[in-house]
Amino acid sequence: MTLSIVIPTKNEEKNIVNLLDCLDKQTFKDFDIIISDANSTDFTILNTLSHKLSYKIKIVKGGLPGVGRNNGAKKSKSEFILFIDADSTIKDNNLLQKSIDLINNKNLDLVTTNISCRNSNVAKFIYFFNNTFQFLSKFDMPFATGMYFFIRKNKFDELGGFNEKDQFAEDYNLSRKISRNKFDIVKSFVYSDDRRFKKTGYFGMMKLFYKTMKNKNNESYYKEKINYF
Repeated sequence: MTLSIVIPTKNEEKNIVNLLDCLDKQTFKDFDIIISDANSTDFTILNTLSHKLSYKIKIVKGGLPGVGRNNGAKKSKSEFILFIDADSTIKDNNLLQKSIDLINNKNLDLVTTNISCRNSNVAKFIYFFNNTFQFLSKFDMPFATGMYFFIRKNKFDELGGFNEKDQFAEDYNLSRKISRNKFDIVKSFVYSDDRRFKKTGYFGMMKLFYKTMKNKNNESYYKEKINYF
């Protein structure tokens, strides 16, 4: 396989079907899927294994996102890994192919894409600022989220994967270790739902984004428990 797609899950019985349907429609087909499940108590695993893509799917033990993603990566034998959240929707059927082309043609280590929300205009507005910061990071220090984190496997291994002690923003911390000339953004979108905003609040999410940027060089900040997941 060229690509392994690692999906952390915990009680994602509806979202996982939607994401697998999106992956099934991709024009790029040379991938396998690794589900890192954190002890789901709903039909996440049953819905996954009954999907028509089940022949490509492995199930591993998950945990907090950093742990789940790392556990999934350990099972990958591919050249590239895509870490993507279970509640993501991909409307661009060429997104995987675009990512492969961009990372190969420019000899990059990490690519990501823009993020939007499929069911909240306020969240879309907030993600606009996320995407703006992400674009500006190309000229200084790369910034990518776990909603779409497409990385070379050998570079991921070299960096030691995600920091499992981080309580949040482990994706941001890993992306910062990539050289800016080895990072780019695919011209497309993935769409999330608004559950993070419902749990943390719109103001709370904006505050979290701001504090994360402000504390980018403060490693202890990411070890704090903030009730995000």
